[in-house]
This record gives sequence, structure tokens and C-alpha cells, in this order.
Amino acid sequence: MQNWQQVRRELGSTPLADGVVGGSTRGMSALYVEHYVFQNIERTVSGMSRAALVTQFGGARVREGENGAWRSSTLPSQSLLVPANCPTHWHYAGTVDFAVFYFPDRTDGITERLRLLAAKAREPILFGDALVSALAHQLVNELHKGRRGDERFMSLLAPLMLEQIYRVLTTPETGGFNPRHIHFNRLQSVLAHIRDHLGEDLSVATLAALAGVSITHFRRLFQEAMGTPPHRYVLATRLEEARKLLATTQLPIARIADECGFSSQSHFTACFGTAHASTPAEYRNQLQPQTASVGHHKRD
Repeated sequence: MQNWQQVRRELGSTPLADGVVGGSTRGMSALYVEHYVFQNIERTVSGMSRAALVTQFGGARVREGENGAWRSSTLPSQSLLVPANCPTHWHYAGTVDFAVFYFPDRTDGITERLRLLAAKAREPILFGDALVSALAHQLVNELHKGRRGDERFMSLLAPLMLEQIYRVLTTPETGGFNPRHIHFNRLQSVLAHIRDHLGEDLSVATLAALAGVSITHFRRLFQEAMGTPPHRYVLATRLEEARKLLATTQLPIARIADECGFSSQSHFTACFGTAHASTPAEYRNQLQPQTASVGHHKRD
């Protein structure tokens, strides 16, 4: 029995629309999608053999978990990345409009990276992102068109949605820079310094001195303006640059660790594994088959 057939049976409902999206762009495996609308029900779904994304489009609050010990509480535009083999218990208080995106049995590329993140968490990961919600909603709208749905358009949107999910889940949330903040000019120079000197000392003491304020004051103003502590922002920026170098160069991993400001290759590997549920070498290897496949297709 396919996972979606199992879910339909356990939910006791038939989706408003369902179908396959993706699968023909950048070597991405296809996602199976179902669109549901429920009202005032409580359901349990046993653990599926594959990971899935649940995105809420509208309606009332949805709680997941046991009564009095909720694991998550979602509202429209929020999503849950559900690991494989993770039973879930849903409480729908009112009308709820949502979609389920089932990952393929055999994952590769971005779907594999998301599967590993979900597996590491061992329970549903709650997040909210306007772009993910908008892309998911557009994919479902295309499915509702049936044969008139634009398959090429969906194949472009699906990998973008998955990449954005991965980005949201592996980059500390900053809330965006507030240009009205009283220390805008000071922080702007600090952020530029971080981007341009990743391989150098970027301790809080160094950054505070650059801003011309005390360490305590710097921590507070940075948190207020950026929505995250300075050390987390620095780590996220270093990891972002490391991902780019792993994907676009053949530099040795030790060299990438040094250029991005990690104290050693083992320190880099540990930080990368915590953020991405894979080693730098595994991350690079996941990208290489796609590149080789594209190159071979062009030669043919």
C-alpha cells in the first residue's frame, strides 16, 4: 500500500485534488501531493515509510501530539516536516485547508538532505515561511487544473520550494535587518566586515570593538536589530559560504574550513553536521551525481 493510500484510510477522507509534481527538473525525484479540507476532527496517522511536508493554507489552528502535551500548533502559512516512521496525532478545531507533499521512497539531492534533517529531529519540525507557503499553494492550484495544469511550471516550482525549506531549516532566523534601528550605521559596517573577513577573528569582543560599544551593549543591540545572537549569525554566514564553496569548487575540505573561519576541519565537520545532518563530503557528493547527469545529457 502506498503511503498516501494509508493516510487516506487513516484520515477517513478523500483529497480534493492529488497528483505528482516535479521529477523532471535538476534530477529531482517526483513528489506526490494531496489537498485536503477537514472540519472538527481528530485523527491518528501511523508512521509512514517516507518523510512528508504538511503545509496549512487556511482555517483554524491545528495541534499535533497528545492532548495536553502538544508537539506543535500550526496556523495558516505554517508547515511541518514530518520524518519517516513518525506517528502523528492531529486535532482539527474548525475548518482546515492543507496539503501533504510525500517524499519519494528513493531520495536524492535536495530531497535526501531534507530527509536526513527530518530523521535527525525524530519528530515533526515546525516552521513558517511565506515563500514556501506561496509555492506550495501554487503547486496545489496547478493540480486542481487537472490536464490543464502546467507540468513544466510545476517542475520549476517544486525544487525551489524544497530548496527554500532547506534554507529556512538550516539558517538561523534573523527576522531581517531593521533599517530604522538607531545603530543602523554601526551594524551595517559590522555585517559587511563579517561577510568580508570570514576567515578571521569574528568574536563578539572583536565585533563590539568594531561597533565602538561594550560587549554587553553590542549583544543587546545586535539581537534587537537582527533577531539572533551575533555568534549564531557568524556561524550561519560561515556555513552559507562553506555550502557555496562545496557546491561550486573542488577546494579541499580543510581549505574550505580555513577560509570560512573554522578552527579545524573537524570543527567544520561537526558544525556542518549539526546544521545539515550530513558531513561536508557527503553534501558535496550529493551534488556531484546531478552535475554528472546534466553533463551526460548534454553530450547525448
